[in-house]
Amino acid sequence: LESQLRASISLLTHRGPDSTGTYISDDGRLGLGHTRLSIIDVEGGQQPLHDTDGHIHAVVNGELYDYQKLRQELEGKGQTFQTLSDSELVIHLYQVHGFNLVHYLRGEFAFVLYDSRRKVLFAARDRFGIKPLFYTLNNGRLLLASEMKGLLGFGWKAEWDVQSICEGGDFNDNRTVFKGVFKLSPAHQLIFTHTGQLKIQPYWDQPYQSSKSVETRSIEEIINGVREHLVSAVQVRLRSDVPLAVSLSGGIDSCAVAGIASALLKEKNPAAKVVTFTLAFPDRSDLDEGPIAKRMAEKIGAEIHMITPTEADLVAKFEESVYHCEMALHTFHAAGKCILSDHIQRAGYKVLLTGEGSDEIQGGYSFLLTDYLRAPDPASYSLGIPLPSPAEMASALQEIEKIPPFPNHISIGDMSYFDHELARSMLGGISTPRLWATTTTPEKLLHPRVLNGLEVANPTMVIAEGLRPEARANMVTGNWHPLHGALYTTANVMLTLILNQSGDRAEMCSSVEGRQPFLDQNLVEYMNNVPPSLKIKPHKGDNGKWLFTEKWILRQAVKPFITEEVYLRKKQQYNSPIPQRTQKERGHATKLTPLQVFLKERITANLVNALGFMDWPSIK
Repeated sequence: LESQLRASISLLTHRGPDSTGTYISDDGRLGLGHTRLSIIDVEGGQQPLHDTDGHIHAVVNGELYDYQKLRQELEGKGQTFQTLSDSELVIHLYQVHGFNLVHYLRGEFAFVLYDSRRKVLFAARDRFGIKPLFYTLNNGRLLLASEMKGLLGFGWKAEWDVQSICEGGDFNDNRTVFKGVFKLSPAHQLIFTHTGQLKIQPYWDQPYQSSKSVETRSIEEIINGVREHLVSAVQVRLRSDVPLAVSLSGGIDSCAVAGIASALLKEKNPAAKVVTFTLAFPDRSDLDEGPIAKRMAEKIGAEIHMITPTEADLVAKFEESVYHCEMALHTFHAAGKCILSDHIQRAGYKVLLTGEGSDEIQGGYSFLLTDYLRAPDPASYSLGIPLPSPAEMASALQEIEKIPPFPNHISIGDMSYFDHELARSMLGGISTPRLWATTTTPEKLLHPRVLNGLEVANPTMVIAEGLRPEARANMVTGNWHPLHGALYTTANVMLTLILNQSGDRAEMCSSVEGRQPFLDQNLVEYMNNVPPSLKIKPHKGDNGKWLFTEKWILRQAVKPFITEEVYLRKKQQYNSPIPQRTQKERGHATKLTPLQVFLKERITANLVNALGFMDWPSIK
């Protein structure tokens, strides 16, 4: 078992290059392995962690906040800490609260704990799936790992899960592209006993205000509440014993994080400078956010690092990003973030604050407007803001649904507002899951032999069935406003994929820990009780037509920390773009671009046919 643990963690050293450790139970039936990226208590804090009696053992990945407060409370209850590491909280919270320990954790985490007296294993993943955790049953053993490649050390053999691939299981529920390997879902815990009983249970879910509730707070009170919670979320994430930086784009989310971080640092030291890293694409001035980010960084007096990868750089990093993400990728998001993380690591930084998670909580995506328009917002009636009448909302919705949305950079399938009626009705009629289903591989690209041999569910139904029954009930009964149903869907489906591709995997490939203030539990629970019309705020234009501002409440809350340019800017879909080219230059055919060369080499009849489930004629 020791050699298998060592083989496993050797495949994960990019996640923790500073030290490794193992533990094997006295009966030889259980082993824990850990690769450490030292952030807090650099000198101590080695893992696996143990209690003073040698009965409780744990490996912890991530960062836990409110550490000092919790430590004092636990010491007051007789607990004795052996390190200054925040990870040790898991041991002592278990001793005091048992499986309820997860309710006391604030942060980004995945952990596995073993109680040798009870011979029970307990694992859990944070509320939003920021940190990954996979599991499989293999040859009578339960295996868990932060990345699926870690399972190889135990003799696991990877085999394509064609059913999952056809249904978009890796994108739409807790499956992966490999047979028998599953993601422990966000906000879930896993319990495994020595008798072989396996239980997976949710421990938290997103609460939303009732669509019929009446708002009693003033708009100013709500704005201040959002600001206070976001400032707190950034503040706790500034705690680090190693150098820290901010990932800065031209969007309001990362700009807000950078602005707040700068303000907090200057409160302690007026000369303090936040360090920012920005991906810029000067060859695509139509999409490049670099100049906006630079102006924001200059406003707050940051130490600025601009990284400008070429198309060749992105292509060269693409296969490595697939290796780290362990899933199909159809954009350069992950490749770009891997390049950014490389630069951050080489510059000597281990911790990175980012803006991920805001759109899924604050209402930032343009397609969410469709679901906002599906029902009136009684909760906002008392706020004194102009709102469209039900007839005006219905008319605006009808205009949008006349024309299917233009496929964006993540869509690879067609979209309709009117198909898959049963799946949409299970979620109260919202269209957001149908839109996300367009990211799934279209059936026309799959080999007919595969389709004839499988009963493939449509991806929209996969999404609907994958959400919790209680959430579906809140959507169907109208207890949640349709916008909140859409936000719940994006947070439970889209967000986990984004956090995998552009978050943890693309950061930890270079041993960088990402922290996401917008996914602070306290902030999210506060935001979920903000009326829909303050997230997507309606107002009449000069021509009398209703216009809608996404993330309105966030804009007001962070206005003191950002530039006017960022405050007024409409959200743009982020991508790592490649230069635009014409077919001919000076009358001559241009040579193949780096991306074209890459695709020509990788997408061939032999390689596609070797997969066994894709249809070469359709792809060609």
